[in-house]
Amino acid sequence: MSDFFNLDRRKNRDRRQSARALASGRVEISFDNPAPAVIEAEMIESSATGFRAAHASNTLEPGLVVSYREPAAAGRARVIWTHVVEGRRVSGFLRLPDVKM
Repeated sequence: MSDFFNLDRRKNRDRRQSARALASGRVEISFDNPAPAVIEAEMIESSATGFRAAHASNTLEPGLVVSYREPAAAGRARVIWTHVVEGRRVSGFLRLPDVKM
């Protein structure tokens, strides 16, 4: 069978569009809906299009739009996924474009 259908080769291919860089430091995540909340998180990784952060909150669910503030940037992002990894929660966020009114 052709290498094209080799599942191992397809699984190992990185499909990310933006280069990732390890990151550290505090990031504040907040939202108003369904109830106002401010969450302290630790930055793990960052790129031009998104970031990963570790936190202790069980309220960050996929689809939730949040505001974030870190030393290098601030804006809005959408929670894409949340996993529990080694006893801590880690979420992936997609940065959203600024909305001008």
